[in-house]
Order: sequence, then structure tokens, then C-alpha cells
Amino acid sequence: MMKNIFAIVIFATVTLLCTLPGYAEPLEGKITVLSGGTNSFGGNLWYSSYMHLTTPRNFVKGEQLKITLRGDAKWVYVRLLPKGADATTPVGMIDKKIHVPHERVIIVTLESDHPNIEQVSVHSGREAFGKRISPFNDQSDIFSIDVSMEK
Repeated sequence: MMKNIFAIVIFATVTLLCTLPGYAEPLEGKITVLSGGTNSFGGNLWYSSYMHLTTPRNFVKGEQLKITLRGDAKWVYVRLLPKGADATTPVGMIDKKIHVPHERVIIVTLESDHPNIEQVSVHSGREAFGKRISPFNDQSDIFSIDVSMEK
């Protein structure tokens, strides 16, 4: 019974998020909800929240990642980690600091292809792999990730 209620709440939340102003509409009405386990680690200096994808995925230029966050970070970096890459290095980082709006949904439009990705991560705290974020930035965790084609 609780699982059914939880599923209904998640469906309603995703449906609501898809109708918010500024939430990009997919090219052909298709939104893919990424699945995988989420985890996080770090502290005030650096903090990483990641989703290890159930199956590695090829991301293509023009796709949009709509990442819903929990927490209070005002700025984050996003990384798409290829299968077999070392997670302790900045490989796959998108070289753009992203402002987190009040709604806690960030949209990242991919400017190139990213093949064989096994993990999507969001980096908050004060720095990420030596890149300054903000001396007063908090932490954020991934709640969900949707992917659609830019319209």
C-alpha cells in the first residue's frame, strides 16, 4: 500500500515539475527518467552527489538534463563520468558553474556528445576539483534526473 502511494506521489511530482514555467519541453514529447542508485559524500569544502546509472548511456549533443536537487547549494558543477574513468579526477566535468534556482531544478543543455556514461554527479560545497564555487556555498543532493531533447 505504501509503495503505491509513494509511486503516485512521485508521478504527481514529476508531472507538476514538467508543467512549471521554464521547464524545457522535449522535442517529441519524450522524457527519459534516469534510473540508478544515488549516494553522496564530502563535507563543507567539497561535496559530491551522484547517480550511478543502472545501465551506461550515450548522451548526445542537444539533450537536456533536468536535475532536481535537495539541499541549499546556490551553485553547482555537473559531471558525466564515462565507464571506467577515475571518479577522483575531474574527467567529464561540464566546464560551467550552474546557478541553482529557488525551484531546485537545474537544466543542462549538452554542447557535445558524451558516450558510455555510467554516472552523473553534482558537485557543490566551496570547490569542485580545485575550481572555486563560492566560499559560502552549501551542499545539494540529486533527487531525480530527467533527459529530453532541446526544443
